[in-house]
Amino acid sequence: MKKQPQITEQTKANLRSAFWTLYTRKPIEKISIKEITDLAGYNRGTFYLYYNDVYDLFSQIEEELLTRIREVLEVSMLENDTFDLSRQMEVLLELMQTHSHYASVLLSENGDPHFAGRLKEIILPVLERYFIPSEGLSDYQMKLLSEFYLSGILAAVSHWIASPQMSLQEFLTFIIAKVFGPHT
Repeated sequence: MKKQPQITEQTKANLRSAFWTLYTRKPIEKISIKEITDLAGYNRGTFYLYYNDVYDLFSQIEEELLTRIREVLEVSMLENDTFDLSRQMEVLLELMQTHSHYASVLLSENGDPHFAGRLKEIILPVLERYFIPSEGLSDYQMKLLSEFYLSGILAAVSHWIASPQMSLQEFLTFIIAKVFGPHT
């Protein structure tokens, strides 16, 4: 007998929430399936209906967030030959803010460095296409400049999400004016 999709999604959401509560307190390698299921109110068998192990659950959370970011950027690049930096950054920041409980941890010192690397890979084509001057630069110089932009942007977004002392619009206006001003 198949479970109703809404029950399945609620169960998965409860397991994810329990995992994330634990992950914000301690490293992934110290989190057990028993802890997750006890906190979520399920048995271990329920966990295994949806996930292979703790790392699979973590990977699915990361992948969901990265897929949403990738979709936003791909749609914007396909729809426009020009790029509305303010609007696209606003959409991305809203997405990061909506998922700030994940993003703030994933981008922190205690987060997953692979997540930041994968996020950079998604954002890089946008930067290279619209903002990073390539004329007269070697591939190596382009790589250095790209890493500089990407690391700075992710560090600023991470800090803002962890300690939002500006509204989204204030942060966006500040970053665009100070970082991308001459290019927009």
